[in-house]
Amino acid sequence: MRLPRDLLRRVAGPAVVVDGNVLDVQVQVMLDAARRLGIVDSDDVEESRRRNEEDAAVVAPSAPEMASERDAIVDGSGGPLRARVYRPRTAREGAGMLVYLHGGAFVFGSVAVYEPAVKMLAHESGVPIASIEYRLAPEHKFPAAVDDAVAALRWARERAADFGADPARVGIGGDSAGGNLAAIACHLARDARPAHQLLIDPAVDWWRRGESHRSCGAGFFLEEQRTHWAEKHYLNRIEERDDPRATPLAFDRFDDLPPATIVTAGFDILRDEGRLYAETLAKAGVAVDFCCETSLIHGFFNMGGVIDAARAANARLAARLAAALA
Repeated sequence: MRLPRDLLRRVAGPAVVVDGNVLDVQVQVMLDAARRLGIVDSDDVEESRRRNEEDAAVVAPSAPEMASERDAIVDGSGGPLRARVYRPRTAREGAGMLVYLHGGAFVFGSVAVYEPAVKMLAHESGVPIASIEYRLAPEHKFPAAVDDAVAALRWARERAADFGADPARVGIGGDSAGGNLAAIACHLARDARPAHQLLIDPAVDWWRRGESHRSCGAGFFLEEQRTHWAEKHYLNRIEERDDPRATPLAFDRFDDLPPATIVTAGFDILRDEGRLYAETLAKAGVAVDFCCETSLIHGFFNMGGVIDAARAANARLAARLAAALA
């Protein structure tokens, strides 16, 4: 992965082009290596969780040292939830705080798995971040995670000052499944007046209507069959796809929502639904900063340790977050 890019291209072979996007050569090499090693998704929940921890550790960035790290308890509707609040050494006077909800198909992922990437985001943005250990499926099915996201946002508004953050400038964000939950929390907790929503390759349409579900459905890390596996574990029945607490594109109004930063990846099956959500918000008068990182794949937020383009994309994310909350 550290070879010069021209040499990597000779190793990888011809460039991969889909929908006019050119796959980053480091990503191409990584995906090819996974195929050669026979790495495939497991249908077993516990095995998937173990692999997620191992794989994330391989590609994660080096975690910068924080000024402080504090564990806290969120009073969730289904019981107490653990949160870890990172205050970076770069924190700016008067900065707000971001509630972060990790990805993982609603089934795996954790505060610990996401810690390096979240610390890097806090460090580069200067924004304290509260990473939330929301309940996972299948032990806790829909809408448990939604309820936890809403509870975490309300908790952060009440407790931000305890962590040296401005209570009036509390935002919420997440990637993939976490992006879904963050978007929904902004709808359901309008009275909490979130200051910003940061949605990274968000899953916002359980009906999978975007063309990218076909063009990028296999071979680019998150595959179409995996989304059906996640749905089986997360939703109780297929009719819940229509529930806006599952599919945020199904809400009947989008006005009066906080400004949004929405970032998708060019080789992600969720690419088109993320763009559609950005367009829907913009049409309702919401300020939207939308970007597609065209050379990357789903989950790039966690890959800054080995993929240079992911590292650069995350730096741009941090700059957007700094502009919104710091």
